[in-house]
Amino acid sequence: MTHLFNALVDILSAHPALSVAIAFLVAFGEALLIVGLVVPSTTVLVGAGTLIGVGELPFWPIFLATVAGCVAGDALSYWIGWKYNERIRQVWPFSRYPAVMTQGEAFFDRYGGMSIFIVRFIPGAKAVVPAIAAMAGMPAFRFTVINVLSAFVWSAAHILPAIALGRGIRVAHLADPRLMILIALVAVVLAVAWFTTRLVYFILLPRLDRLRRALVMRLAARPSALAQGAVRVLENRDGLFVSFLLAALALLTLRAFFYVLAAFLLVPGALRSDQAISALSQTLRDETVTHWMTSITMLGDGRVLVPVIVMLVGLFALRRQWAVAGTVAAAAVASAGLEPMLATILYRAPPGHVQAGGEVAAIGNIAHVTVVYGLLALFLARAVARRYKVAVYLATVLFIALIAVSRIYLLTHWPSDVLAGLTFGAALVLITAFLLHGRGVDVPRRGLAGLCVVAFGLLIPAHLVLGYDAAARRYSVPTPPTILTVADWLGGAWQDQPPARVLLDGEYGEPMILQSDRDLSALVQPFLQNGWRLARASQLDSLLGAILPTTEGLGPHSPWPLTHIGRTPVATLLRAMSGAQGERYALRIWKTGVVVDDGGTRYPLFLASVTAEELEPVTLGWSLLEPLDLDAAQTAALRAEAARLLGVSDSGGGPLLVPR
Repeated sequence: MTHLFNALVDILSAHPALSVAIAFLVAFGEALLIVGLVVPSTTVLVGAGTLIGVGELPFWPIFLATVAGCVAGDALSYWIGWKYNERIRQVWPFSRYPAVMTQGEAFFDRYGGMSIFIVRFIPGAKAVVPAIAAMAGMPAFRFTVINVLSAFVWSAAHILPAIALGRGIRVAHLADPRLMILIALVAVVLAVAWFTTRLVYFILLPRLDRLRRALVMRLAARPSALAQGAVRVLENRDGLFVSFLLAALALLTLRAFFYVLAAFLLVPGALRSDQAISALSQTLRDETVTHWMTSITMLGDGRVLVPVIVMLVGLFALRRQWAVAGTVAAAAVASAGLEPMLATILYRAPPGHVQAGGEVAAIGNIAHVTVVYGLLALFLARAVARRYKVAVYLATVLFIALIAVSRIYLLTHWPSDVLAGLTFGAALVLITAFLLHGRGVDVPRRGLAGLCVVAFGLLIPAHLVLGYDAAARRYSVPTPPTILTVADWLGGAWQDQPPARVLLDGEYGEPMILQSDRDLSALVQPFLQNGWRLARASQLDSLLGAILPTTEGLGPHSPWPLTHIGRTPVATLLRAMSGAQGERYALRIWKTGVVVDDGGTRYPLFLASVTAEELEPVTLGWSLLEPLDLDAAQTAALRAEAARLLGVSDSGGGPLLVPR
């Protein structure tokens, strides 16, 4: 698949005119009467915008071709409506879509001329409204003005966000290529969770309901007691059908849990897959991602889950709904006991984070996460209007899926433990829903809203602020430093350090110009005294600065985000290029994981590399930050400057060695 994609990108890059033609035809087809129902315009144009963002396609030709296609398609649809008027309803293929025509008429009757603008963003009706506008007698000049303006807005809404996405992909790839693999994996997990929830809610449940009604009609004619009992269940008398459905789903998820448990007890290959997935997650480990994953996984810590479940139980206890309070408490206790049970049955500690005494670090398990947030969603869905229920379920599924992914990434759980926890927790939520169904549970809306405000507005933010440092230490994967004596380092061990910045795909970036065991401040100060300045932007600021266009000059702009073996620089120094407008040098200092022992005192060893950057004009005063390649002469000149400022000689045979 990757080869096919790369081949397509190469073809489009080598033939820009083909890309322009495709953009025009897709936009034209999307706007054309009836044809627009089947043209996948959004997918194609978002893909084109992404390729623009990564620098493979030109912006203005693609954008203007898209606008022209929109205008031409709507204009032709308008002409067809004006030419054939009401006769169009009897002509194929328009005669096959009477419902769409009716929907378009209702839309035009409601919004009038502005429907031409609004309908571009509404599937179905957008394919017929221009023709209906002509049939209704809308003046051609007014239609043309709205058509052109809406084409610009529609094209920008599809292409500009995709350009930002492509730009982000390019930045992330240059800074840390394997980061894109990790982002893709997380996106796949979230997409599967999202589509599965929508599949169940919008497709499987409606089809199941149609099957239920068909069975009712067939069984109602049979006089047997069994058939009449089945009809009673299927008609959901006294809530029997919903109870039956919840029970069946609970049994299915319990079966899935025991299947996972049996697989990892009896199938050796399953245990090896655990190890392989955990090892893969560590090859994708990145400092910035680890920060976000740590924050996400903290949302499932016991210090968050226990207060939330206590408040939820207390909410129903205060209203004397003892059955509800007891059922919720029992589900929470059962889920909390899963982790020690699995540890006893499987006889294995988590893949990482084992404390010095051999005890597993205490964390909230995924079953507990699923139960607490699942029960909260269950009661929230009862409290909100019907049209918001699916949003509550979708948000909860994605929320739990993110925490599950973070646990695998941070080595707090084996993947099998996560899968077992998800199925066991889902079973407990379904069992709780089954036990409470038909009991007339009175959900206290104000109390539930207050619980959410306290949990998400106070409890979770406080836990993230106060507990992050401890969590970061707990979830870190410490690497023992390599210790060198000064004599060993200067005597040749310096050659063991990478000669250039290392990307996580193993490729080299710009060369390292020096190695030093001096204090960071002593290393930076000579540069600051000679025209360099210290950049104080965070990695997130740098990432956004590289993706988003700016109208500011190069001076205040954040440096390009780069990493060395997944590490961010400990210091970045900037200086404008002499004689070059809008260009600058960036000197980055990196940690190595090596310490130099100077007779009992140890000092960290640093590396430094130099790149160049420029602001490339885009349009209307907006510019984008772009990296520049330095030639050998420029690198040599910067290296010589560093030698002069740091007071060492430049032998030209490898990086500068700058001892204390």
